[in-house]
Parts: sequence; C-alpha cells; structure tokens
Amino acid sequence: MFDVWDNFWCAARGFTEAPREDLADLVQAAATRKGVTLTRGGKLDTSLSGRMGHAYLRTYGSCYVLLLRFSGPFDLNKTREAVRDALPRLEALTMRLPPPDGPGADGNEAAGTA
Repeated sequence: MFDVWDNFWCAARGFTEAPREDLADLVQAAATRKGVTLTRGGKLDTSLSGRMGHAYLRTYGSCYVLLLRFSGPFDLNKTREAVRDALPRLEALTMRLPPPDGPGADGNEAAGTA
C-alpha cells in the first residue's frame, strides 16, 4: 500500500519486495494512463500489465493506493468485487497506522501487538 505522496506503508506477509521505485513507477504509470493526479484527489480503479507483471490498483481513503500484484492474468471483475467487500476492513486497519515518524512507527501498534 502506498499513499499518493509515494510513501510505502505496508505489504502482505511473505511479500517478496520488488525494488520500491519499480512499484512506485507502477502506481505513477496507472495514474498517468488514466490522466489523474493522485495528490489532487484523483481516483484509480484499474489494472495494468507490464514489466512488473499484472496488477490491480485502487485508491481509497482519499490518499491511499492499494496495489495488488498477480503472477499472471487475473479476473478484474472478481478482483474488484473482492476489494470492494474487503475495503471497510482495510480502511479500518489503515486508520490504525501510526504517522511515519510518530509514536508507534515501528508498526506494533497498528498490528495490535503493542
């Protein structure tokens, strides 16, 4: 998950991280392709395929970008439906994230382990 200012916030467990810049480039490519400026409230609900593989990107909470990467082609409609159903929980978890330089920035508070 990124925010619209290119801050990388979190990734799934077991995530093998591609170079962060490549992921940020993927978000920027999606925004450019759709003609939106994310820092001005632009919204994404799109898929991309390219050198970084296959991905679904969706903005939420006015400033966050969910980036789901797939190893191959995927069903966009099923992915949209799954994200739509999971979005309330995702938004609630996101609200628990501490500020990047604030108390709890190590992530334990957001994970509920503090």
